[in-house]
Amino acid sequence: MLKLSLDKDYKAAIYLRLSKEDGDFSISGEKLESDSISNQRMLIKEYLKKHPEITVVKEYCDDGFTGANFERPDFNRMMEAVRAGLVDCIVVKDLSRFGREYIEAGDYIQKIFPRLGIRFIAINDNYDSAQPGAADNELVLPFKNLMNDSYCRDISIKVRSNLDAKRRNGQFVGSRVVFGYLRSPDNKNQLVIDPVAAPVVQDIFKWKIEGLSPAQIADRLNDANVPSPIEYKKANGSKQRTCFQTKNVALWSAVAIYRILKNEVYTGTLVQGKTTSPNHKVKKTVVKPQSEWARTENAHEPIIAHAQFDLVQKLMLDDTRSPSGATGVHPFSGKIYCADCGSPMVRRVSRCGDKEYAYFICGGNKSDKTFCSSHSIKESVVYDTVLAVVQGHIDAAMNMADALKRIDDMAWENREIEKIKAKISFQEEIIDKNRRLKTGAYEDFKSDFISREEYKAFTAQFDQQIKEASDTIMRLTSERNSVMGGLAEQQSWLEQFRKYANIKELTRSTVVNLIDYIHIRENKDIDVGLMHCDRFASIVEFLRERQEKEDANKVIRFERKVV
Repeated sequence: MLKLSLDKDYKAAIYLRLSKEDGDFSISGEKLESDSISNQRMLIKEYLKKHPEITVVKEYCDDGFTGANFERPDFNRMMEAVRAGLVDCIVVKDLSRFGREYIEAGDYIQKIFPRLGIRFIAINDNYDSAQPGAADNELVLPFKNLMNDSYCRDISIKVRSNLDAKRRNGQFVGSRVVFGYLRSPDNKNQLVIDPVAAPVVQDIFKWKIEGLSPAQIADRLNDANVPSPIEYKKANGSKQRTCFQTKNVALWSAVAIYRILKNEVYTGTLVQGKTTSPNHKVKKTVVKPQSEWARTENAHEPIIAHAQFDLVQKLMLDDTRSPSGATGVHPFSGKIYCADCGSPMVRRVSRCGDKEYAYFICGGNKSDKTFCSSHSIKESVVYDTVLAVVQGHIDAAMNMADALKRIDDMAWENREIEKIKAKISFQEEIIDKNRRLKTGAYEDFKSDFISREEYKAFTAQFDQQIKEASDTIMRLTSERNSVMGGLAEQQSWLEQFRKYANIKELTRSTVVNLIDYIHIRENKDIDVGLMHCDRFASIVEFLRERQEKEDANKVIRFERKVV
């Protein structure tokens, strides 16, 4: 340990620090150097005027970095200068500017700096390690560091509570706004649609439904010179950077497209608080259980309809590889399967002279001839059959829509929404019940009524039931949003089928919107599963009930008339 003296000359580093929460911002939102940083600098320079033995070598400033840890860029650069022998004195305004972490701050001041022969000065705390009475002051340092640490902990708790309250109230608290939205100029916690970027997002979803892969969508946007999200933000003044960028201009990528297609924020739903950290000292990110996420529907204006978003999520689970050289997938891709073994049917093309013949065979049989039979069937046969089924489906939908309009516009949708709400309430009761049981199990464990093994078994069972109920609520919510889509447009849900009326050919969009699956049997029978079959059955039941009610009323009126 090197002995310090007031008589020798010192090469000093001025160290300044301020947390993000205390920074100053311009009207445009760009961060400026904080007034507090300026005040720290001024106070230190005034102090050094009275100490000619100290020469300032360099200033180090971490503006916008927490004092809860020492992972700060300029602090680390200063320590590199210390170890290189370029600095032998460090001057700070006070101990809190140096750091608020109790243990590590104490290690630096009482162990590391004395061992390296570093003079440490905290002006407002009247501490100078070269002063003769510094050893006496060191008895007080741990208490001051502990108070600084406690302050940091209290601030962390308050910030977390404030952010959590905002999330629960449906306010946006993210640091970066997703592509397609902007912060409202009147409320930074409210998202509004970006009129320039939103159409790009809508095109991405439309192209996915038409059969393009994320990579093909990215290529199409790059060919059209549409700025990628990071380039668009940079063009609008953002200083955001990404470590994934390898070129001077960041292009669209399949990963960027995939993230947009998976982001529920475009439906007007905010899902926040997915991750957390154990405390203010540990910065490791931990994924929270889905039941603890802050989820707020209708938090902002949607860019993509719920039904369209749900359809895209289903499509992304299907196998939709594009043929070599094709600009999109086959209309039946990800929809056509062998009815007996469940394998996807594979499209094959054979040529005879100038003619070309396309057919489907079982993918399982293609890999292993003993696994299943070929189920070979002409593509034209499948196409004609599916087209006929779809045309009949659309005609039935139109008839249902006309019947519903004659009864009461929106009557079916309103009944359906009430049924779904009742199911959601039931699942919410299951979640509440299991959470209470978890709390009770913990109290029983603490009171030694049950063993640790029993407690773990009980909580695992309760957590599983909570997860199943949460998944069911998500599914029911999706169904409710799909039904409400018709209400939002002030038209019956069935009216959406009118855009497919009188179709003469099958497109990818028609297939993915109306067809759930196509199954090919060994005898070449074709089973076509239509989307929303349960909803059609519900409408049929509703119409039947209304007809029975009308017939009963007619009988009553007739009997009254006879009497």
